[in-house]
Amino acid sequence: MKSNRLFLAIILGLAIFGLAVGTAYYYWQFQGNRSTLEIVDQVTPVPTKEKKSVPEGMMVLIEYKDLVGLSNFVNELYQRQIPSVLLATPEFVEENCQAIKKMTNLGMEIIGSHTEAPFWDIPYEEQYQRISEIKEGIENCTGKPLKIVGSRFFASDENTIKAAQELGIPYITARGTTGTRATIYEPEDYEVKVLSISNIETVAFKYGSLCDYSYWTRGGQPSDMKKDLVDAVTRYDKVTPVSHTNIGGYLEDWINMWKDFWDNYQVDWKSLDELMAESDYQMPFYKIPQNRNAPYTPQMLEHVEDSDHTQGNAVDNPCAVEDLPEVNQNLIDSKETNSEIIMFHNNTGPMCLEAKEFFEENNIEIKEVLNTDDDYSSSLAKYKNKFPSSEGVSENYGYYPFIFTESNSYSGFNDEIEAMLLEEIK
Repeated sequence: MKSNRLFLAIILGLAIFGLAVGTAYYYWQFQGNRSTLEIVDQVTPVPTKEKKSVPEGMMVLIEYKDLVGLSNFVNELYQRQIPSVLLATPEFVEENCQAIKKMTNLGMEIIGSHTEAPFWDIPYEEQYQRISEIKEGIENCTGKPLKIVGSRFFASDENTIKAAQELGIPYITARGTTGTRATIYEPEDYEVKVLSISNIETVAFKYGSLCDYSYWTRGGQPSDMKKDLVDAVTRYDKVTPVSHTNIGGYLEDWINMWKDFWDNYQVDWKSLDELMAESDYQMPFYKIPQNRNAPYTPQMLEHVEDSDHTQGNAVDNPCAVEDLPEVNQNLIDSKETNSEIIMFHNNTGPMCLEAKEFFEENNIEIKEVLNTDDDYSSSLAKYKNKFPSSEGVSENYGYYPFIFTESNSYSGFNDEIEAMLLEEIK
């Protein structure tokens, strides 16, 4: 009996020892190296910065054919006081110099572009030579320093940033790296910032920029892009929608989509310098992710490259260059600003109704402009041109009503705005 018990005790002891050894090995092999396994599986996340109540945005235009859609698109932007940048070659700019100068006076800047091929892996000497030509050609027309360069697909690499720095150009473009969110990288080893353009996330249209052309070439409809635009400004704090203006500014369904988006979704539209002022990431250039997806096959492009605006219905009266408004620094008529208070609103929001009640109770006469009025956008643009920022609830016209006096502008309505208005009117 004793020998049997001893034998069982030895067997049990060996089993326990084996289990302990196995457990220790498992922990060392898998748990001890867990950080290594996680790093292997890790992907670069979309930035998780705090979401702003109103996202920042910049409209990016592309044109290399003619001025028909471009002039129409720029006119629509100007009526809404939305700044933009135009990706264009120096040859296109020089060929249409007077028209381009007129558009730059309306709030459009130029992205100097090389459209023959993306800049990926092109030797430094070749990039430097081409970017020098781009800079000289565009500046000869506009008379203004060129601030940003890129190439086909918004592509760039380290040779691009080296050439830009050598030529005194502060920004370059890059193909999108964070989905529909636009991202600004500040390389620690250069004095040039990188603008990573918004890219499509929806699988059916993936790898194109958030651009009407990307959807159009893939058989998409304006409603497809509208859905992604709304999703982008809902989820992210920074977006750069793109339009090939021979589509977005010429085809009726597409320009209507753009106008509906601009007029019904709040975006704090920024100029190039304003958008690039705050970086999202600071890191060595070699750590900045690159996106080199550009799956434009011959089959995809065969109905596009030879197209002469034949796909879809053209807008009835596209704005010709000569129809673009002339810039007048005195945009607001003296009759309109003669101590008159103007309130732009939707006549339904609680702050709009509170403001109306305030003016009525204090016997203050105002002029009301509703967002359903035909001249709403053009009228508002004049006042925003005089007062680029607002006081009150929002500094960037993020909340109705918009109230303009002779010397101030206010966005939203609360007790603080009441007090400021009463003090100003006295």
